[in-house]
Amino acid sequence: MRDLLLQFLGREISRREFGRRLAALGLSTPAVNALLSSAASAELPPPAEGVAFTGTGAEVLVETLRAAGVRYVFGTTATGMSAFFDALTLRPDPQMILSLAESQATSMAHGYELATNRPSVLIVPGVAVPSTMNNLYNAWKDRSSILVLADGTSTYFEGRNGFQQMENWLESMVSFTKWRWELRNERQIAEMIRRGLKVARTPPGGPVHVRMSLDLLGMKNVKQTIYPQERFDVPLEMRPKAELIEQAAKWLIEAKSPMLCAGAEVTRAGATDDLIGLAELTGASVAQGYSVYSDFPFRNPLFAGFYGLGIPRDLAKTDLFVNLGGPMPDPTVFAAPPPKKARLVHARIEYQEIGNTYPTDIAIAAGMKETLVALRDAVQGMATPERLAALSAPRLAAAREARAKADARRKADAEATWNASPMSWERVSAELDTALEDDAIIVPELDYRTPFEWLDLDRGRKRLIGQTTGFALGWGIGAALGVKIAKPDQQVVCMVGDGALLFGQVEALWTASRYDVPVLIIVMNNRSYDNERNRIQNNSPLLSNQDTRDLWKDVTCYLGNPLVDFAGLARSFGIDGQRTSTPAEFRRALKRGTAVLREGRPYLIDAMIMQLDRRGAPTEQTWHPQVSIAAGRKRRV
Repeated sequence: MRDLLLQFLGREISRREFGRRLAALGLSTPAVNALLSSAASAELPPPAEGVAFTGTGAEVLVETLRAAGVRYVFGTTATGMSAFFDALTLRPDPQMILSLAESQATSMAHGYELATNRPSVLIVPGVAVPSTMNNLYNAWKDRSSILVLADGTSTYFEGRNGFQQMENWLESMVSFTKWRWELRNERQIAEMIRRGLKVARTPPGGPVHVRMSLDLLGMKNVKQTIYPQERFDVPLEMRPKAELIEQAAKWLIEAKSPMLCAGAEVTRAGATDDLIGLAELTGASVAQGYSVYSDFPFRNPLFAGFYGLGIPRDLAKTDLFVNLGGPMPDPTVFAAPPPKKARLVHARIEYQEIGNTYPTDIAIAAGMKETLVALRDAVQGMATPERLAALSAPRLAAAREARAKADARRKADAEATWNASPMSWERVSAELDTALEDDAIIVPELDYRTPFEWLDLDRGRKRLIGQTTGFALGWGIGAALGVKIAKPDQQVVCMVGDGALLFGQVEALWTASRYDVPVLIIVMNNRSYDNERNRIQNNSPLLSNQDTRDLWKDVTCYLGNPLVDFAGLARSFGIDGQRTSTPAEFRRALKRGTAVLREGRPYLIDAMIMQLDRRGAPTEQTWHPQVSIAAGRKRRV
């Protein structure tokens, strides 16, 4: 039936032929006429004044999604969604991407939204809403616009604590959503779906939850008007106050050592080029703030490093700190605050996050593109080209020199383990940079940033989507699938730790195989939660005391017994893969993997890499508690 609809809508067959084939399938004349009418209306989007529609509650839901341009719905199966599945079957779109687990469906929807900057749609069984929360928390932290739909038990016998009933299903979603609603009135189905999409999308974005009961989804003869979603969206242009921009621009010109810090709002606003322009105009260094994106090119000589889970270069010298589109760095993101002597300018759409912790000299509640364009124009209006060149040229020259020295030092430091087996992070990353497409999208879920020092992450080149700022494990593969579905014509590579993959992501391999999602999955397999072990050591009372240091044991972080065959696991889902232990093996696997991607299939490489201790030196930690339940039996049963 679906293929027949696609042929008709693709004008491969005529209306008469479509009707004839429907009749041949055994449909009655009224059914054929109804389908012909529905299919004809599906060819065009609804006009501005809307289209009257009558159908089941689920059909109203699907028509509303179609009118919003939704191409894919991510989700899992459920008995209560029967009417929804029927509605999808009778329409060419949206298409459903099925996951075996709600958590992975959530990360797929999250990755899709991050790649498109448009709301994605997730539908899960009502009873499975708690299963979404691990990755919905990640989406909330990244301000990702997701409409989370759920079915619910019938409203006929509520309040009895019966099958899949609880007192308040919405309450559990309060912490991870911008807005939530339980639909009980069939006359509001289209209205509340439109509202959910609007609220999710309006910056700052975030997940929204709408729950619909079984009887509402299956209700017949529901009459609604289906409007195009753009009639309800709120185009948000927040221009900064001119006097604030003028003061900030004056300080930028006067500062001896200014630093800009980029957050996710820069990428979401499409303002990266504007940020680069402002930085190069003034010679200001740029730090990457706490973000789900690479908001500034890491190869640009003005890149000062990460300010979140790290400290950027020359932070102590900073006398003007301009934070753009992200949270302020502080101990909650494992970073020192800006120097007390520095003037502080903070600009965000999410204005309620400005000035919460540190005294702020200039607070700008505005969009990032509007702010950066205004700052650039103000700087150019206040200083002559000669003065700006005198400011930027020596800073750029010093930055290029520092970058060249850092690159030389990085390569020299990597030589000792360059050909090692298990492989070094540096060698694996360098091989990836050589083998991947120039515009590949990297989706990392790692506890190391080493790959970012070796990958060509720059404007018009490779870029990052991830790691999620939520840092809840079990995200990367599903997110990479969502990114690839959104960007089918770009190479997508997931770099995931072995521990993260084992954290509930195996089911995502099924979806990758079922839907031919050609993603390259690189498992960075050091057989341990490496950095977690190192952090545990840092906080261990036993290890910090010289008298008890020898008593310390790694109770929880070694993963090598059993040693999981990730390539074999992938093959069990019909995905080709290979384990590699040497650089030569890894290079051959990359060549094979990229060829498989071109054929339209996913590929997995199990890359055996070395463990690293707290100093970053190679180590091999294999001790783990020897616990055997079988050995403690009194009966061999």
